[in-house]
Amino acid sequence: MSIEIINSFFASVQDFGRKGYRSLGVPVAGAMDQLSAAYANTLVGNRSDEALIEVIGGSFSFKILKESLIAVTGADADLIVNDTKARTWRALFVNEGSMIEIRLKQRGLVNYISFAGGIDVPSLMQSKSTYYRGGFGGFHGRLLKNGDVLPLKTTDVHSVLDEVAGKRPTKDVLERIPDRDEILNLRATKGIHADLFSEDFNRIFQFIYTVGSSCDRMGYRLEGQCIEKARTLGRVITTAVDRGYVQLPPDGKPIVLMADSQTTGGYAVILHVIREDVDRLAQCSTGHKVRFSLIDTMKAEQFTALYSSILRNPPLQEPEEEYYGESPW
Repeated sequence: MSIEIINSFFASVQDFGRKGYRSLGVPVAGAMDQLSAAYANTLVGNRSDEALIEVIGGSFSFKILKESLIAVTGADADLIVNDTKARTWRALFVNEGSMIEIRLKQRGLVNYISFAGGIDVPSLMQSKSTYYRGGFGGFHGRLLKNGDVLPLKTTDVHSVLDEVAGKRPTKDVLERIPDRDEILNLRATKGIHADLFSEDFNRIFQFIYTVGSSCDRMGYRLEGQCIEKARTLGRVITTAVDRGYVQLPPDGKPIVLMADSQTTGGYAVILHVIREDVDRLAQCSTGHKVRFSLIDTMKAEQFTALYSSILRNPPLQEPEEEYYGESPW
């Protein structure tokens, strides 16, 4: 089983990342929006952390070389199957030779495409995720390109379809993708260098920032009012960093570290954004407005524990209607 990539923008193979290797300098990588990825897999009967395709900020099309069961989740997008519009966030049976196209719309930035059985690429350090800066993982350690033939695992798609046909997430799962007019609230705890900012620490919660143009899988740079203390503080002793850490470089404008974040850094860490909100931030494109809000560690742990349980086993509703037709939005 396999697919042929026809038109690829910024697409790669991802799962939940390679955990436990940051001490060796290996980034975690993995899906930018883990909940959308988890639902894509669950909709086609896979484990929530199975490898799938992540597409960021553009269109993507491919040809099915053998019948398969797919699902497309994440950002609002038109899903076109052989020139006919189909629904996202549902399992969809596609015949051999079918042409599939995903066209990104206005709400959200990242889409996920799952296949029943998963993508058949080698696992490296217990993950199939692509870390393209390092040239390893995924499909030959790089982004997908036109003409690639991506192998899929063999599975009985008809048996899987009998179990998952028409099942769908609840509406609140779809609504978590930020609307462009929404000011996204990023809940965060104090970072390890928060006390170095003294009275300037609270100022970061008073400002509204916008997602800047210098954003990628490594980090999102935010534009807006600078935190003056960062100018005098400069660099700090290098410390371990991870996804969700908010760094303040000498220009005083926050950087939120994302899935491909480096493992150490010399900028002050003022906040730690909770896992759920980092996923939502991943769906924000340039110009999207965000703000930070402070929560205590206990609440952050509670939110994270609940979110982690959902990621392991995303709940689905039983079918109520035909799932081939218009967008769930």
